[in-house]
Amino acid sequence: MRGGAARPGGLIEPLLIFLAATALASGIYWLGQAIPFVRENIVHGAIAVIFIYAPAAAARWSGRAFDYRAAGLRLDPVGLNLRVTALAIASSWPVFFAAFLLFHGYVCRATAPAVVRYWAETLAPMCARWLGLAHVHWRLPPDFLRQALNQIVVVAVPEELFFRGYLLVRLEERWPSGRRLFGAPVGWPLLVSSVLFAVGHLLVSFDPQTLAVFFPALVFGWMRARTGSIAAGALFHALCNLLSELLHTSFFS
Repeated sequence: MRGGAARPGGLIEPLLIFLAATALASGIYWLGQAIPFVRENIVHGAIAVIFIYAPAAAARWSGRAFDYRAAGLRLDPVGLNLRVTALAIASSWPVFFAAFLLFHGYVCRATAPAVVRYWAETLAPMCARWLGLAHVHWRLPPDFLRQALNQIVVVAVPEELFFRGYLLVRLEERWPSGRRLFGAPVGWPLLVSSVLFAVGHLLVSFDPQTLAVFFPALVFGWMRARTGSIAAGALFHALCNLLSELLHTSFFS
């Protein structure tokens, strides 16, 4: 896996940059919760800027060179990126769709355990709007094209650049992966970067449900290692978010 570093380093730099970027993102997020104008016009763009420029700032701080192209911010290899994205969709989306139906069908059923019903109806009031497979109304989310562009440019690319283009590479320098899975090196760096991805989401919004992003993060990291680019992971990342929006729009009233 190629990265933006010219020489190996320890864990202090990537972990400090992770904590600093996450703290800034969390502060901006909660400022947006308090001020509607900030939430609607500034939050997502500001967080994107943090994750895009944090790797370069880390490099300057530690006396490294950082090359965005070497970190994976490029489209090539186009053919491999498209094949890997298609493989990820074909292998994961049917499982995700089945899990989505099983989860909501279970927590929203009348005979669900009391603690489950309490969570579903009180802490996350969704069951009153759950339509189920029998009454699903397939429709795109409002302003879908804007959402699609936002998911690619503001969400997927900045997050993939930081967590897979920078953080995964730095961890790989510290703990080189000795195993390969379907042509990609895998090991502790993939696992730790995925944990940090999930923890980062939790520390920004304090929503425990965001810890579930650990599982797709494993796929995003494998895609980065397999292709040497963040393009496939960013595309798949954005498409997964859009799929989630589509399902929630269609299965909830």
